[in-house]
Amino acid sequence: MPEPGGPSEPAGRLQAIASALSIGGLQRHIFICVPQSNPRCCTYEEGKRAWKQLKRATKSLDLASPPPGWRGDPSQPPGKYEVGSGTVLRSKVDCLRICEQGPIAVVYPDGIWYYSVSGEVLDQIIHEHLVGGRVVEEYAFALDPLR
Repeated sequence: MPEPGGPSEPAGRLQAIASALSIGGLQRHIFICVPQSNPRCCTYEEGKRAWKQLKRATKSLDLASPPPGWRGDPSQPPGKYEVGSGTVLRSKVDCLRICEQGPIAVVYPDGIWYYSVSGEVLDQIIHEHLVGGRVVEEYAFALDPLR
């Protein structure tokens, strides 16, 4: 990867944001289909609750690193940021194409697909898989690891 000219240049800004989010040092990345623009696998409200729960848990367990506060407005000069130390990145996506028994989530690089990812099930996935590295077999329905 080329060295950025500094965080004020476009590539430098993006590299600073990635560094703050621990990208390059992550162990797992969880994608969850919430909240959906066309809710088919769960209600919009259930999706919002699941996202808030995932966000709260990854923060409280120190699994996720926060982005820099200046992110999102390229017209503003970047400020200071800390290099992240989190091990998990969470991303919400509009749809993972399963559209049933959701919310649906997939954890990479393991490639484990989960259904009914909310409430106690989501807590179990967070503690057993994201923290402990053990698949929650009773809610896993597909496997497609990164190669």
